[in-house]
Amino acid sequence: MAIDETFGGAFEFEVKNNGKVSFSVGDTTGNGKWSVEDNQFILSIEGEEMVGIIGKDIISFDNMLEMGVKVIFAKDGTDAMDPALYLTEEENAVIGEWAAESVEELLGDGPQTSMEGVDNINDALRLDFKSDRNVTVIYKGEEIGTFPWSVALGYCSIESENPSLTVMINDDGTLKVDYSDDDDYYTFHCVKSDSE
Repeated sequence: MAIDETFGGAFEFEVKNNGKVSFSVGDTTGNGKWSVEDNQFILSIEGEEMVGIIGKDIISFDNMLEMGVKVIFAKDGTDAMDPALYLTEEENAVIGEWAAESVEELLGDGPQTSMEGVDNINDALRLDFKSDRNVTVIYKGEEIGTFPWSVALGYCSIESENPSLTVMINDDGTLKVDYSDDDDYYTFHCVKSDSE
């Protein structure tokens, strides 16, 4: 997940000469100390000592600030900054363009392959999941917006209140998307576009 979701803003530190480090977490800034022992990076900030593992252009902390989260810092300006490198298998499976294959109304007669307001059922709902963890939502041919997304336990959470989107990842690799806004409530069965 994006670091600002965990820490309420960007989390950066700059390693300086003489074992000193400056850091910023959101709006908070400060100084600390660092050292390296046996390929481990030891970071001390305001009395908190954290031990990270040094990799190629990264330092990873398995239990950052004893919060139970693994945090990976990438060296600024390197390929390690690409968020796509840190996606899980489940997240990678979602990335790409998805289109509705069928639609179901709340009190309807089962899945339909046509929908009022669109000529082609594929245009009823389109989702374009990007590796930067944002998804563009197109409903009835109109772009609704771009929203943050995350995946856990077979569900894809899209951070949007209106419309509300609940996404279940099916065992067959398709998506079941519950879409609701002020006027509509539909369940879409979506498949990945052929271009993937």
